[in-house]
Amino acid sequence: MSRRVPVLVAGGGPVGLALAVELGWRGIACELVEQGDGTLTTPKMNEVNARSMEFCRRWGISDKVLNCPFPADYPLDVAFVTSLAGHELSRLPRAPRNSQEPMAEGPHRMQACSQIWFDPMLREHALTFPPVRLRYRCRLESFEQDAAGVTAQLTDLATGARETLAADYLVGCDGAGSLVRRALGIELVGQGTIGHPINLFFRAPVDLIERCGKRPATFFLGIDETGLWGNLRIIDPKNGLWRLMIDSTDGSLTPETVDRDAYLRRALGAPVDVQWVEVNIWRRRSALAQSYGLGRVFLAGDAVHQLSPTGGMGMNTGLADAVDIGWKLAAVLEGWGGPGLLDSYDAERRPVGERAVRMATHFYKNSEKFPKASAMLTDDSEAGERHRRDVGERLLRAIGPEFRTVGLQLGYRYEGSPICVPDGTAAPPDDPADYTASARPGSRAPHVWLKDGRSTLDLFGRGFTLLRFHGAPDAGAIEGAARDRGVPLRTVDLDAPEAARLYERKLVLVRPDGHVAWCADVPPTDSGALIDRVRGAV
Repeated sequence: MSRRVPVLVAGGGPVGLALAVELGWRGIACELVEQGDGTLTTPKMNEVNARSMEFCRRWGISDKVLNCPFPADYPLDVAFVTSLAGHELSRLPRAPRNSQEPMAEGPHRMQACSQIWFDPMLREHALTFPPVRLRYRCRLESFEQDAAGVTAQLTDLATGARETLAADYLVGCDGAGSLVRRALGIELVGQGTIGHPINLFFRAPVDLIERCGKRPATFFLGIDETGLWGNLRIIDPKNGLWRLMIDSTDGSLTPETVDRDAYLRRALGAPVDVQWVEVNIWRRRSALAQSYGLGRVFLAGDAVHQLSPTGGMGMNTGLADAVDIGWKLAAVLEGWGGPGLLDSYDAERRPVGERAVRMATHFYKNSEKFPKASAMLTDDSEAGERHRRDVGERLLRAIGPEFRTVGLQLGYRYEGSPICVPDGTAAPPDDPADYTASARPGSRAPHVWLKDGRSTLDLFGRGFTLLRFHGAPDAGAIEGAARDRGVPLRTVDLDAPEAARLYERKLVLVRPDGHVAWCADVPPTDSGALIDRVRGAV
């Protein structure tokens, strides 16, 4: 007889690990299988954005991310240069962690925390929850599903032993080539491959930037007569780990035929001895899955949305997938989630995935079409200096928005969700650069600092939260309806004028994921119908 687990997670990258954390935090047993051994030499992502930081805050690891090995006093600036040792054309200042001003939109800003640190943090935290089991060097070979569950075939790659594992649900977090997605027959739609970039990882002297005569920055974007052609990113300043990304090639190169030294000379503009770490040739994609799952099997992360890293939304969009499917799986397994709750995962997250793919593609295409520079760009004359100022200003206007995305990070909302009750108000602007706080159903509940030092976001997570502001009517009928259906709900009376202003309504029902489900000034005429709607039972 095969073993059985409530949730099987395929894939041990940051999205799979985040799902294991979310489930473990909710007390749901799960087993994660990953064919690799968990070792990371080089990262695919380097930024944990503001919304992901809020998830980390909920899980209790935001301080670990804030105190990751990336130096707290290191500027996160973006600089446009002809080369690292050449001319600097313009700069987008972004303060180091230890001198960042508080952000009105939320309790956290985006943080530079590479995957080489972030994945181990998630892994370590997942293992603090007894119901979570992580299995590395274990491969999902195939699976079948029926109305009762999923049966998976696994191979222990260390011993070669085969095992049959039964699960109530399977979630494929297994990347762009997802076996799970392919087995379900779910196609990808969109532009597909839009470029053939190369990542060259190397270790350089820790004073490389100083040697090249520049002020510290995290990003150095290179421009020459061919246009914007690549960028240098410092990943680990203390140990001199860098990534040189060549934006696109003709797709014919292999790791053996890439002229690493030529690209490095072009990027640095000066001879520097480096230690090569890895060459990674990949495809820049713009694609979205036609569905986020089928039956008892779901998909998350790169398995469903493949997007350019421009804007830094790939992994971060995947973490939000994990949170959404995580609380819904927990609700169903605990018995209070309705039969339509899991169906709402696709309805909510697929449009958000499309938004992320569309904006990332826009940022990349915008960079790709930036005009080629003239030879005057490197001329040391007064005319050359004027030309550099002009190009630098145009770069800030055209490319700068890629690095100003708080609206993109926080402003996604679940329009038309079957488990949110619309209030008839107009949608706020969806501006990638600017976030408009709103308690309109489907939106992320706004952040406000409370008198006791907590954020309003700290009130949400374990179950539903009913906020009552000054003058709110009795909420007993809503509480009773939730209690009758086994739905976890607590009522919080808030004496907070700023929160009352942002939330606008006297009664606001917030979901376990921190998104608003319903709001009004008076209780509903049928509280049972409200609770059934938000738990996916109608």
